[in-house]
Amino acid sequence: MTNDKKLDDLIGVLYETVLDPNRMKEAVGLCGLYAGGVDAQLMTIDKKTGLVMQSLLAETHFSVQGEADYVNHYMAIDPRLCIITQGHVGEWLRCSDVNSENFVKHNEFYQDFLLYYGARYSMVGRLYEDEAQYTSIGALRATNQQPFGDAEKRAAQRFESHFQRVLRLQKHTHALQTKAELGAMAIDALALSMLIVDNKNRILHLNSSAEKLLSQRTGGLQSKAGHLSCVNLSIKTQLTNLITAATCEPAMGGAMFLQNAENYKLFVVLLPAASEFSKTWQIPLALILVMESSKNVSTLQFIGTLYNLSPAELRVVSSLLEGKSPEQYAQLTGVSMNTVRTQLKNVFKKTNTHRQSELIAMLSKIPPL
Repeated sequence: MTNDKKLDDLIGVLYETVLDPNRMKEAVGLCGLYAGGVDAQLMTIDKKTGLVMQSLLAETHFSVQGEADYVNHYMAIDPRLCIITQGHVGEWLRCSDVNSENFVKHNEFYQDFLLYYGARYSMVGRLYEDEAQYTSIGALRATNQQPFGDAEKRAAQRFESHFQRVLRLQKHTHALQTKAELGAMAIDALALSMLIVDNKNRILHLNSSAEKLLSQRTGGLQSKAGHLSCVNLSIKTQLTNLITAATCEPAMGGAMFLQNAENYKLFVVLLPAASEFSKTWQIPLALILVMESSKNVSTLQFIGTLYNLSPAELRVVSSLLEGKSPEQYAQLTGVSMNTVRTQLKNVFKKTNTHRQSELIAMLSKIPPL
Protein backbone atom coordinates (compact mmCIF):
# COMPACT_ATOMS: atom_id res chain seq x y z
CA MET A 1 0.00 0.00 0.00
CA THR A 2 1.43 3.42 -0.97
CA ASN A 3 1.94 6.15 1.58
CA ASP A 4 -0.82 8.25 -0.03
CA LYS A 5 -3.29 5.36 0.19
CA LYS A 6 -2.28 4.74 3.83
CA LEU A 7 -2.78 8.41 4.60
CA ASP A 8 -6.21 8.45 2.91
CA ASP A 9 -7.29 5.40 4.92
CA LEU A 10 -5.95 6.94 8.12
CA ILE A 11 -7.77 10.24 7.55
CA GLY A 12 -10.98 8.40 6.72
CA VAL A 13 -10.91 6.46 9.99
CA LEU A 14 -10.04 9.62 11.92
CA TYR A 15 -13.14 11.48 10.72
CA GLU A 16 -15.32 8.43 11.32
CA THR A 17 -14.42 8.64 15.03
CA VAL A 18 -16.53 11.81 15.29
CA LEU A 19 -19.65 9.68 14.80
CA ASP A 20 -18.20 6.44 16.16
CA PRO A 21 -15.78 7.10 19.07
CA ASN A 22 -15.17 3.35 19.38
CA ARG A 23 -12.89 3.58 16.33
CA MET A 24 -10.47 5.96 18.03
CA LYS A 25 -8.14 3.14 19.12
CA GLU A 26 -7.92 2.01 15.49
CA ALA A 27 -7.23 5.58 14.34
CA VAL A 28 -4.49 6.07 16.95
CA GLY A 29 -2.85 2.81 15.88
CA LEU A 30 -2.86 3.85 12.22
CA CYS A 31 -1.26 7.17 13.18
CA GLY A 32 1.51 5.37 15.04
CA LEU A 33 2.21 3.06 12.09
CA TYR A 34 2.13 5.92 9.57
CA ALA A 35 4.66 7.84 11.66
CA GLY A 36 7.03 4.88 11.46
CA GLY A 37 6.24 3.37 14.85
CA VAL A 38 4.84 0.06 16.05
CA ASP A 39 2.23 1.48 18.41
CA ALA A 40 0.81 4.81 19.57
CA GLN A 41 -0.80 6.35 22.62
CA LEU A 42 -3.29 9.20 22.93
CA MET A 43 -3.11 11.13 26.20
CA THR A 44 -5.19 13.93 27.70
CA ILE A 45 -3.24 15.87 30.33
CA ASP A 46 -4.45 18.26 33.00
CA LYS A 47 -2.62 21.57 32.59
CA LYS A 48 -2.82 22.46 36.27
CA THR A 49 -1.43 19.21 37.69
CA GLY A 50 0.51 17.94 34.69
CA LEU A 51 -1.02 14.49 35.22
CA VAL A 52 -2.56 12.21 32.59
CA MET A 53 -6.36 12.35 32.83
CA GLN A 54 -7.03 9.80 30.12
CA SER A 55 -4.91 7.35 28.16
CA LEU A 56 -5.67 5.30 25.06
CA LEU A 57 -3.04 2.82 23.89
CA ALA A 58 -3.66 1.50 20.38
CA GLU A 59 -2.23 -1.92 21.33
CA THR A 60 -0.92 -2.66 17.84
CA HIS A 61 2.28 -3.76 19.59
CA PHE A 62 1.47 -3.62 23.30
CA SER A 63 -0.88 -6.10 24.90
CA VAL A 64 -4.14 -5.24 26.63
CA GLN A 65 -2.32 -5.70 29.94
CA GLY A 66 0.11 -2.97 28.89
CA GLU A 67 -2.59 -0.32 28.93
CA ALA A 68 -3.81 -1.53 32.33
CA ASP A 69 -0.27 -1.46 33.73
CA TYR A 70 0.25 2.06 32.43
CA VAL A 71 -2.97 3.45 33.93
CA ASN A 72 -2.57 1.63 37.26
CA HIS A 73 1.08 2.47 37.93
CA TYR A 74 3.42 3.75 35.24
CA MET A 75 1.32 6.74 34.23
CA ALA A 76 2.34 8.51 37.44
CA ILE A 77 6.08 8.10 36.73
CA ASP A 78 6.07 8.58 32.95
CA PRO A 79 9.16 10.76 32.18
CA ARG A 80 7.77 11.57 28.74
CA LEU A 81 5.34 13.97 30.41
CA CYS A 82 8.25 16.37 30.79
CA ILE A 83 8.62 16.32 27.02
CA ILE A 84 4.91 16.82 26.43
CA THR A 85 4.63 19.79 28.82
CA GLN A 86 7.49 21.53 27.00
CA GLY A 87 5.86 21.27 23.59
CA HIS A 88 3.32 23.40 21.78
CA VAL A 89 0.44 22.55 19.48
CA GLY A 90 1.92 21.36 16.19
CA GLU A 91 5.36 20.64 17.65
CA TRP A 92 6.80 17.11 17.63
CA LEU A 93 9.43 16.18 20.24
CA ARG A 94 11.56 13.03 20.50
CA CYS A 95 12.52 11.30 23.73
CA SER A 96 15.97 10.53 22.29
CA ASP A 97 16.68 14.29 22.27
CA VAL A 98 15.97 14.54 26.00
CA ASN A 99 16.58 11.22 27.73
CA SER A 100 20.08 9.78 27.44
CA GLU A 101 20.94 6.07 27.29
CA ASN A 102 22.21 6.30 30.85
CA PHE A 103 18.86 7.74 31.97
CA VAL A 104 17.00 4.92 30.23
CA LYS A 105 19.18 2.27 31.89
CA HIS A 106 18.28 3.49 35.36
CA ASN A 107 14.67 4.59 34.86
CA GLU A 108 11.87 2.39 36.18
CA PHE A 109 9.40 3.47 33.50
CA TYR A 110 11.69 2.47 30.65
CA GLN A 111 13.09 -0.68 32.24
CA ASP A 112 9.92 -2.15 33.74
CA PHE A 113 7.36 -0.88 31.23
CA LEU A 114 8.45 0.29 27.77
CA LEU A 115 11.36 -2.11 27.30
CA TYR A 116 9.44 -4.90 28.98
CA TYR A 117 6.76 -4.63 26.28
CA GLY A 118 9.33 -4.31 23.49
CA ALA A 119 9.15 -0.55 22.94
CA ARG A 120 11.95 1.97 23.28
CA TYR A 121 11.61 5.31 21.47
CA SER A 122 8.82 7.90 21.57
CA MET A 123 7.89 10.87 19.40
CA VAL A 124 5.19 13.05 20.93
CA GLY A 125 3.09 15.80 19.37
CA ARG A 126 0.55 18.08 21.05
CA LEU A 127 -2.65 18.07 18.98
CA TYR A 128 -5.19 20.08 20.96
CA GLU A 129 -5.23 22.54 23.83
CA ASP A 130 -7.83 24.50 25.75
CA GLU A 131 -7.82 26.40 29.04
CA ALA A 132 -7.89 23.24 31.18
CA GLN A 133 -6.10 20.46 29.31
CA TYR A 134 -4.25 19.37 26.23
CA THR A 135 -4.24 16.21 24.14
CA SER A 136 -1.08 14.65 22.74
CA ILE A 137 -0.30 11.59 20.70
CA GLY A 138 2.90 9.61 21.11
CA ALA A 139 4.22 7.24 18.45
CA LEU A 140 6.32 4.34 19.79
CA ARG A 141 9.21 2.46 18.19
CA ALA A 142 10.43 -1.03 19.08
CA THR A 143 13.74 -1.95 20.74
CA ASN A 144 15.19 -3.16 17.41
CA GLN A 145 14.47 0.16 15.64
CA GLN A 146 16.38 3.41 15.41
CA PRO A 147 15.21 6.65 17.11
CA PHE A 148 12.59 8.72 15.31
CA GLY A 149 14.09 11.05 12.73
CA ASP A 150 13.05 13.97 10.54
CA ALA A 151 11.34 11.70 8.01
CA GLU A 152 9.04 10.33 10.71
CA LYS A 153 8.34 13.85 11.97
CA ARG A 154 7.29 14.94 8.47
CA ALA A 155 5.04 11.88 8.20
CA ALA A 156 3.33 12.78 11.49
CA GLN A 157 2.80 16.35 10.31
CA ARG A 158 0.80 15.01 7.33
CA PHE A 159 -2.02 13.71 9.54
CA GLU A 160 -1.59 16.26 12.33
CA SER A 161 -4.04 18.92 11.07
CA HIS A 162 -6.72 16.30 10.41
CA PHE A 163 -6.38 14.88 13.91
CA GLN A 164 -6.60 18.40 15.38
CA ARG A 165 -9.79 19.07 13.43
CA VAL A 166 -11.28 15.75 14.56
CA LEU A 167 -10.62 16.56 18.24
CA ARG A 168 -12.31 19.95 17.83
CA LEU A 169 -15.28 18.32 16.11
CA GLN A 170 -15.52 15.73 18.87
CA LYS A 171 -15.55 18.39 21.55
CA HIS A 172 -18.19 20.41 19.70
CA THR A 173 -20.31 17.32 19.05
CA HIS A 174 -20.05 16.26 22.70
CA ALA A 175 -21.11 19.74 23.84
CA LEU A 176 -24.12 19.67 21.52
CA GLN A 177 -25.10 16.19 22.68
CA THR A 178 -24.80 17.23 26.33
CA LYS A 179 -26.85 20.35 25.69
CA ALA A 180 -29.51 18.35 23.86
CA GLU A 181 -29.64 15.72 26.60
CA LEU A 182 -29.95 18.33 29.34
CA GLY A 183 -32.62 20.14 27.34
CA ALA A 184 -34.56 16.93 26.83
CA MET A 185 -34.29 16.12 30.56
CA ALA A 186 -35.56 19.60 31.46
CA ILE A 187 -38.47 19.33 29.01
CA ASP A 188 -39.38 15.85 30.23
CA ALA A 189 -39.40 17.14 33.79
CA LEU A 190 -42.18 19.59 32.97
CA ALA A 191 -45.54 18.70 34.48
CA LEU A 192 -47.17 20.06 31.32
CA SER A 193 -47.39 18.13 28.06
CA MET A 194 -45.35 20.04 25.49
CA LEU A 195 -45.16 19.72 21.70
CA ILE A 196 -43.47 21.71 18.96
CA VAL A 197 -45.21 21.64 15.55
CA ASP A 198 -44.83 23.42 12.21
CA ASN A 199 -47.60 25.22 10.31
CA LYS A 200 -48.74 21.89 8.83
CA ASN A 201 -49.34 20.38 12.29
CA ARG A 202 -46.26 18.15 11.83
CA ILE A 203 -44.85 17.14 15.25
CA LEU A 204 -41.14 18.05 15.44
CA HIS A 205 -40.62 17.41 19.14
CA LEU A 206 -42.56 16.38 22.21
CA ASN A 207 -41.78 15.55 25.81
CA SER A 208 -42.56 12.25 27.54
CA SER A 209 -45.74 13.64 29.08
CA ALA A 210 -47.09 14.61 25.63
CA GLU A 211 -46.04 11.24 24.21
CA LYS A 212 -48.08 9.49 26.91
CA LEU A 213 -51.02 11.83 26.27
CA LEU A 214 -51.02 11.01 22.55
CA SER A 215 -50.59 7.27 22.98
CA GLN A 216 -53.46 7.03 25.45
CA ARG A 217 -55.58 9.71 23.74
CA THR A 218 -56.40 10.89 27.25
CA GLY A 219 -56.78 14.53 26.29
CA GLY A 220 -58.51 13.95 22.99
CA LEU A 221 -55.32 14.42 20.96
CA GLN A 222 -53.71 11.92 18.60
CA SER A 223 -50.83 11.62 16.17
CA LYS A 224 -51.70 10.63 12.62
CA ALA A 225 -48.72 9.98 10.34
CA GLY A 226 -46.61 12.27 12.54
CA HIS A 227 -49.15 15.12 12.50
CA LEU A 228 -51.06 16.44 15.50
CA SER A 229 -54.78 15.93 15.30
CA CYS A 230 -57.88 15.58 17.49
CA VAL A 231 -59.90 12.44 18.19
CA ASN A 232 -63.00 14.60 18.11
CA LEU A 233 -63.33 15.87 14.53
CA SER A 234 -65.53 18.77 15.63
CA ILE A 235 -62.58 20.48 17.34
CA LYS A 236 -59.90 19.38 14.84
CA THR A 237 -60.48 22.52 12.75
CA GLN A 238 -60.21 24.71 15.83
CA LEU A 239 -56.79 23.24 16.66
CA THR A 240 -55.56 23.70 13.09
CA ASN A 241 -56.72 27.33 13.09
CA LEU A 242 -54.87 28.01 16.35
CA ILE A 243 -51.61 26.56 14.95
CA THR A 244 -52.02 28.55 11.73
CA ALA A 245 -52.60 31.76 13.69
CA ALA A 246 -49.49 31.13 15.82
CA THR A 247 -47.22 30.48 12.83
CA CYS A 248 -48.35 33.24 10.47
CA GLU A 249 -47.43 36.94 10.42
CA PRO A 250 -48.38 38.59 12.70
CA ALA A 251 -48.39 35.62 15.09
CA MET A 252 -51.32 35.29 17.46
CA GLY A 253 -51.55 32.95 20.45
CA GLY A 254 -54.71 31.16 21.45
CA ALA A 255 -56.29 28.58 23.72
CA MET A 256 -59.03 25.94 23.61
CA PHE A 257 -60.60 23.17 25.66
CA LEU A 258 -60.22 19.53 24.62
CA GLN A 259 -63.08 16.99 24.78
CA ASN A 260 -66.65 17.77 25.68
CA ALA A 261 -65.97 17.34 29.39
CA GLU A 262 -63.47 20.21 29.14
CA ASN A 263 -61.03 18.35 31.39
CA TYR A 264 -57.97 19.49 29.38
CA LYS A 265 -56.99 22.89 28.07
CA LEU A 266 -54.54 23.56 25.25
CA PHE A 267 -52.45 26.68 24.62
CA VAL A 268 -50.71 27.59 21.39
CA VAL A 269 -48.06 30.31 21.00
CA LEU A 270 -45.30 31.09 18.53
CA LEU A 271 -42.03 29.41 19.54
CA PRO A 272 -39.45 32.13 20.35
CA ALA A 273 -37.13 32.88 17.44
CA ALA A 274 -34.16 32.51 19.80
CA SER A 275 -35.07 28.86 20.36
CA GLU A 276 -32.61 26.31 18.96
CA PHE A 277 -35.53 24.63 17.20
CA SER A 278 -36.44 27.86 15.40
CA LYS A 279 -32.80 28.46 14.46
CA THR A 280 -32.52 24.93 13.07
CA TRP A 281 -35.74 24.82 11.08
CA GLN A 282 -35.75 28.47 9.97
CA ILE A 283 -39.56 28.50 9.79
CA PRO A 284 -42.21 29.68 12.25
CA LEU A 285 -42.99 26.94 14.79
CA ALA A 286 -45.79 26.66 17.33
CA LEU A 287 -45.32 25.66 20.95
CA ILE A 288 -48.29 23.71 22.28
CA LEU A 289 -48.89 23.13 25.99
CA VAL A 290 -51.61 20.83 27.29
CA MET A 291 -52.65 20.71 30.92
CA GLU A 292 -55.49 19.45 33.03
CA SER A 293 -58.14 22.08 33.64
CA SER A 294 -57.77 21.60 37.39
CA LYS A 295 -54.14 22.78 37.24
CA ASN A 296 -53.41 26.48 37.09
CA VAL A 297 -50.32 28.26 35.79
CA SER A 298 -50.22 32.05 35.75
CA THR A 299 -49.49 33.83 32.50
CA LEU A 300 -46.38 35.32 34.08
CA GLN A 301 -45.10 31.87 35.10
CA PHE A 302 -45.70 30.73 31.56
CA ILE A 303 -43.82 33.72 30.10
CA GLY A 304 -40.93 33.17 32.48
CA THR A 305 -40.63 29.49 31.57
CA LEU A 306 -41.10 30.09 27.84
CA TYR A 307 -38.35 32.70 27.58
CA ASN A 308 -36.11 31.59 30.46
CA LEU A 309 -36.49 34.91 32.29
CA SER A 310 -34.96 35.42 35.70
CA PRO A 311 -37.25 36.48 38.59
CA ALA A 312 -35.90 40.06 38.35
CA GLU A 313 -36.47 40.17 34.57
CA LEU A 314 -39.97 38.77 35.06
CA ARG A 315 -40.79 41.52 37.56
CA VAL A 316 -39.83 44.14 34.98
CA VAL A 317 -42.00 42.43 32.35
CA SER A 318 -44.93 42.25 34.78
CA SER A 319 -44.62 45.98 35.45
CA LEU A 320 -44.58 46.80 31.73
CA LEU A 321 -47.65 44.64 31.09
CA GLU A 322 -49.41 46.57 33.86
CA GLY A 323 -48.77 49.77 31.90
CA LYS A 324 -45.93 51.18 34.03
CA SER A 325 -42.87 52.76 32.46
CA PRO A 326 -39.32 51.57 33.29
CA GLU A 327 -38.81 54.81 35.21
CA GLN A 328 -41.93 54.20 37.30
CA TYR A 329 -40.82 50.62 38.01
CA ALA A 330 -37.39 51.82 39.13
CA GLN A 331 -38.92 54.43 41.41
CA LEU A 332 -41.43 52.01 42.95
CA THR A 333 -38.91 49.24 43.60
CA GLY A 334 -35.87 51.36 44.47
CA VAL A 335 -33.84 49.72 41.68
CA SER A 336 -31.47 51.98 39.72
CA MET A 337 -32.33 52.82 36.11
CA ASN A 338 -29.04 51.30 34.96
CA THR A 339 -30.10 47.97 36.47
CA VAL A 340 -33.57 48.22 34.88
CA ARG A 341 -32.02 49.01 31.48
CA THR A 342 -29.71 45.98 31.81
CA GLN A 343 -32.63 43.74 32.74
CA LEU A 344 -34.67 45.08 29.81
CA LYS A 345 -31.76 44.49 27.46
CA ASN A 346 -31.60 40.88 28.62
CA VAL A 347 -35.36 40.47 28.11
CA PHE A 348 -35.11 41.90 24.57
CA LYS A 349 -32.36 39.43 23.77
CA LYS A 350 -34.21 36.42 25.18
CA THR A 351 -37.51 37.28 23.48
CA ASN A 352 -35.87 38.37 20.21
CA THR A 353 -37.47 41.82 20.41
CA HIS A 354 -35.77 45.20 20.03
CA ARG A 355 -37.91 47.80 21.74
CA GLN A 356 -40.41 48.10 24.57
CA SER A 357 -43.50 48.45 22.36
CA GLU A 358 -42.51 45.36 20.36
CA LEU A 359 -41.99 43.36 23.57
CA ILE A 360 -45.38 44.31 25.03
CA ALA A 361 -47.15 43.60 21.72
CA MET A 362 -45.55 40.17 21.49
CA LEU A 363 -46.26 39.19 25.12
CA SER A 364 -49.86 40.45 24.87
CA LYS A 365 -50.50 37.79 22.23
CA ILE A 366 -49.94 35.00 24.73
CA PRO A 367 -53.34 33.62 25.68
CA PRO A 368 -54.53 34.06 29.28
CA LEU A 369 -54.09 30.92 31.39
